[in-house]
Amino acid sequence: MDGMLLNPKSWASVGLLALLLGTGAGCQTAPPVSVRSLINHQAMIDFSGLRSVEQFDLVKAQAAPPASWKQLALKRGPMYTDMQWRSPSGSSAVGVAHVKMPLPLGARTLLWFAKGQYAKQSEDGRILGQWVDTLGRSWFEAETNKYRVRGFIVTKGFEAWIIYNGFKTQIPTDVSELAMGARAMETIVPQPHGKRAVASIERD
Repeated sequence: MDGMLLNPKSWASVGLLALLLGTGAGCQTAPPVSVRSLINHQAMIDFSGLRSVEQFDLVKAQAAPPASWKQLALKRGPMYTDMQWRSPSGSSAVGVAHVKMPLPLGARTLLWFAKGQYAKQSEDGRILGQWVDTLGRSWFEAETNKYRVRGFIVTKGFEAWIIYNGFKTQIPTDVSELAMGARAMETIVPQPHGKRAVASIERD
């Protein structure tokens, strides 16, 4: 499954679209997200079936992926790196996209820009829900004709992270896999002060 950001065939881009569609002139700016609060939240997650928390320098984030899920080849663009894990059935995935911005944009401005880019590529995106939780994370839920995705976005200075969990809508959904992906998504914590590594080898 293509995991490319701003590609209408990706779960990450469906999530971007969800937030963008819900970003209007009257929307309030979400409160800043504390990395420390996310780490504290991470410690409360049920890690059954998940690996231990690992550092993924390629996307400048910590995560505990599902133990039995396959890590896909890294997807890259001029401004982003997208890392994704796929379930054994192939119907679900969890991932994190790290975005490098030319200016220290807030989530609202970043998403406004991305909306224009996405609109050029896909016309079937639909927003299902949008909210901000007590940790300050901007959550979204959206779908296209092929995928449904739920996740959140965090911005910090010149960086942004889109953290998502999704599934294909055209094949039967494994509920246990979807739940596993949702728990894994909650373990993903951005590391703004980390150094994003350059991958010398990318494997399928």
